[in-house]
Amino acid sequence: MQTMYYTTATEKVISETGSLTEFYNLTNKLSKTRFVRFTGKSDDADNIEWHFTYRGHKLMLQYSIYTGVSLHTSNAKDIKAVEKLAEKLLQH
Repeated sequence: MQTMYYTTATEKVISETGSLTEFYNLTNKLSKTRFVRFTGKSDDADNIEWHFTYRGHKLMLQYSIYTGVSLHTSNAKDIKAVEKLAEKLLQH
């Protein structure tokens, strides 16, 4: 019997070398320009996660000292929304 492996890309890295300051700048940009209201926050020693809904998609902005700043979804069907929002956030 052959084993099948599945991978689902449910994140978009915004900055691999992102700092905590960049994370907070992005949360501010989301709330001011995209009118996002954060629904949940998690703060650990090496990881910060802020959950929000954007146009009906449940997303999460994450800062990690290991991987930088990234945008996540728990639903693989929402990856296009993640990619579009990440693109908008990266525009200056």
